[in-house]
Amino acid sequence: MDEQYVTHIVLQRYRSSSSFSEREAAAASRLRISAIRHLRALGLIEGEETGGELRYSEEEVIQLRQIRRLQRDLGVNLAGVEVILHLLKRLEAEHQELERERNQAYRRDKSP
Repeated sequence: MDEQYVTHIVLQRYRSSSSFSEREAAAASRLRISAIRHLRALGLIEGEETGGELRYSEEEVIQLRQIRRLQRDLGVNLAGVEVILHLLKRLEAEHQELERERNQAYRRDKSP
């Protein structure tokens, strides 16, 4: 009897519950605190006020690194950075939707 098995692998980003202070976020992203505050004022990152201090998620620190790379390494201005970040978020949302549809189709195919 030839039984066939299908392995379905789902890759997801690691979500950490850790947060970074302004100083830690600046060190991790290699940006000045004033630059991070400016990006926050522009709405490119949010941060969260906790106990009177601003904290940034690991995802936001990754985004700060992306912003730094886009600006310094690729010469993209802040307006361009904003467009690129928006498109990346949209692309990620589309990817997640596609993955959900694939999972639903996979479950339908496996149902008796």
